[in-house]
Amino acid sequence: MTIAFPHAPRLPADQHQYVFDAAAHPALHVASGDIVRVETLDCFSNRLTADAPLLTDDAAVLAHIGGRYNPVCAPIYITGAEVGDVLAIDILGIAIGARAPMAVTHIDADWAKAFGGDAYARAIEPHALFAATNGQTVLLDFGGRTMMTPARPMIGTIGTAPESGQTSALLYAPGHGGNLDCPHIAVGTTVLLPVNVPGALLSLGDVHALMGDGEITGTALETSADVTIRVHVLNASNPLTTPRLRHTDWIGSIGCASKTDLQTNITAAVRDLAATLVEEHAISLPDGIQLINLFGRITVNQAVVTAQTGWSSVLVTLPRDPCLLPFGSANGKA
Repeated sequence: MTIAFPHAPRLPADQHQYVFDAAAHPALHVASGDIVRVETLDCFSNRLTADAPLLTDDAAVLAHIGGRYNPVCAPIYITGAEVGDVLAIDILGIAIGARAPMAVTHIDADWAKAFGGDAYARAIEPHALFAATNGQTVLLDFGGRTMMTPARPMIGTIGTAPESGQTSALLYAPGHGGNLDCPHIAVGTTVLLPVNVPGALLSLGDVHALMGDGEITGTALETSADVTIRVHVLNASNPLTTPRLRHTDWIGSIGCASKTDLQTNITAAVRDLAATLVEEHAISLPDGIQLINLFGRITVNQAVVTAQTGWSSVLVTLPRDPCLLPFGSANGKA
C-alpha cells in the first residue's frame, strides 16, 4: 500500500545499521505527530539476487551478503520523547519492492538439519525462491507453475534503543522490541514501544511481502520497501514492559524474550494484555484473564529452530467488541 505524503521527511536506505544502539547518532530528528518515510533494504541487504551462486549454509549466505543480516534504518530521534514514555508508531503505508521489484526467501542446510536431521537436510537441499513484485502483487514460481497472489506486507523488525549498549537487530527484547516478525505489524496497526533513552532512537526494517504464521524456515519473502509511519510520544502512567499493538478491531501484546521457549512468551503476552485491560479499561484482573481465555487469539510469530538458538515471539489479541470492552478507554490511552 502506498500513501502519498509529499512533504514527509525521508530517511534513505543507505543510512542503515545492524544493531539497536543506545549511543547511536540519529539520522533524522522529528517531532511527535510527524510523518516519516523510511526506505529499507531486505534482510539480506538486497545482495541475495537470482544470479547468486548456490549458498549451502548460513556461513555461505553471510559471506555473500557482507557478514550481517537484518539492516534497520539509522535511528530516528523524536523530540520530547523521554525515558519512561511510550512511543506510538502508526503504520500508514508499506510499498514493497522499492529498491528492486523482487523478493526472496531462502532455506539453507543449517536450518533443515536442525528441523529434521541430516536425511531431511539432504532431501531439501539449499533452496532460494525468488519472486517478482508488482505493486501489491507477488509472482511465485513453484516448479514451473506460476502463482500470482496478493502481497501481505508487514514490518519484521521495529524497535527503540535499549537502555544501554547495543543489541543485534536479529534479536528482540520486551524492553525495546526488535526482530518481532509479527504479521500484524502492518498497515492500520499502531505499535507501542518503551522509550529507554532521550529521543527513543526508533529503527525499523526487514519488511516481508509474504509470511505465514511462524516463519518456520527463518526467512519470509524478504523485500525492500518504503514504509510510511507517524510517530507520537505518549506519557505513560505505568511503564511499558513489552511491545503492545493497537488496531481498530483489536488490542494485543507481544511476548518477546529472546532465546526462550514459546510458552514463556505466551505467558508474558497474556499477562501484559490482562494488565492492559486493568489499566486502560477498568476491567478486573480475573475478568480480564477470562476474557482472554474465552475470546483471545494467539498468533505464533516465529516457530524457528536453528542449531544455535530459536525464535519464539508471540502475539496475543482480544477483539475490540463493545461487549468485550464495555468501558471503552478508561484513562484516555489508545
